[in-house]
Amino acid sequence: MNLQLQNKNTPSFRQRFFLTLSLLTLVRVGSFIILPYIDIKTFSPVLEANNSTTTITTILNNFSGGGKASFSIFSLGILPNINASIIIQLLTTINPTLLKLQKEEGEYGRRKLTDYTRYLTFLCAIVESIVTAYSFRSLIFNWNFFVLLQISLILISGSMIILWFSELITKDGIGNGSSILICFNIVSNFPDQLRAMAVFLSTQNIIVAFFISGIFLLTTVGCIYINEATVKIPLVSASQLLRNVNKISLWGSSNLPLRVNQAGVMPLVFTSSVMVILSSVTKLVYSQLINLELFSFLSYVSIDLTVIVGKIFYWAAYGVLVFFFTSFYSTILLDPKDMTEQFRKNSVSIKGLTPGIQTRNYLSITIKRLTILNAVFLIVVLVLLNGLEYLLPANSLNLRGFGLTSQLILVNVLVDTFRKIRNLLNAEDNLNM
Repeated sequence: MNLQLQNKNTPSFRQRFFLTLSLLTLVRVGSFIILPYIDIKTFSPVLEANNSTTTITTILNNFSGGGKASFSIFSLGILPNINASIIIQLLTTINPTLLKLQKEEGEYGRRKLTDYTRYLTFLCAIVESIVTAYSFRSLIFNWNFFVLLQISLILISGSMIILWFSELITKDGIGNGSSILICFNIVSNFPDQLRAMAVFLSTQNIIVAFFISGIFLLTTVGCIYINEATVKIPLVSASQLLRNVNKISLWGSSNLPLRVNQAGVMPLVFTSSVMVILSSVTKLVYSQLINLELFSFLSYVSIDLTVIVGKIFYWAAYGVLVFFFTSFYSTILLDPKDMTEQFRKNSVSIKGLTPGIQTRNYLSITIKRLTILNAVFLIVVLVLLNGLEYLLPANSLNLRGFGLTSQLILVNVLVDTFRKIRNLLNAEDNLNM
């Protein structure tokens, strides 16, 4: 009876699929609703400009899909929610009250943290909408405070609608809503990017074309391998639990699988979001320093040298942030202290280790090594793919849709989504039996 009731209350796979598809369709339709006071023909040179370091193009290309979506009511996309999530998770590590909500309050604590994230998302949307609207000022003829206010309100509304869609997908759809929306925006550019890539490769030497294609294929296979790689730690449980393994809720087998890419796609998403802010602040500070007499010598520095130095610092900061967020997010998901406590409560221990401090130290070292391996892989491939733009003729092509960040996000999200689809189908089959 309870099983039948649960089956009625739980959305079927078909319902989840159509809900997700419907919401993604609405997002795509909304991306063609242009903001007021903006003439898309006037903005077309900006859209075609191969400059991913500007505030406008970076935000819109990564989080709204680029093209006309760059100036739509959904321009901010899921970006405010991502920034709010970063802030809440950072605060959770230093605030005892938030930490208690996360670890000790169960479902109630998770709901409270979700509410705090929503409120902070609204505040982030206000700030980011004003900054984005203000960045349009030089491209709108009748610019004034009321224009700024109207565009900001529309962007805030669009961002909160996207947040609502994201939560609906996470709750009653397929996969993680934020990741699905980012992946969808990346995929929406694929037709144009594939056409541009095909034209580019056709104009190159066959060896160069095969080399570039091989690099992308190799990194894609590497992404899948890292995403699926696991380390299995053998467990030993008490004899009474061995007769009923299903009572162990955390592992359910004699092994504890630890994924190499435990943090998933979130470190890359967080890094992309933070780099948008850092790039904008750096450009603003640099433009102000040039105007100061003390730093007037900067205006005589070669533009090429400035670009090279800027790129070096940019990718160095990118690598540091990838390492930081990978370590940070993995620590949140897998806390050795909490895992050791769960082992103790379930009368389970790691084979060959005594429960307590020795088990906690072993888990801490293992998780740290897996995290470093994952972070190093991401950084190495970052340097490899972005170095192609300077070592090969690929620097004349805008690889926005084929960049490593986009590639890793797509691979991670698609693999994770297919895994969840398989689990949903298996669970539905079990309920129908």
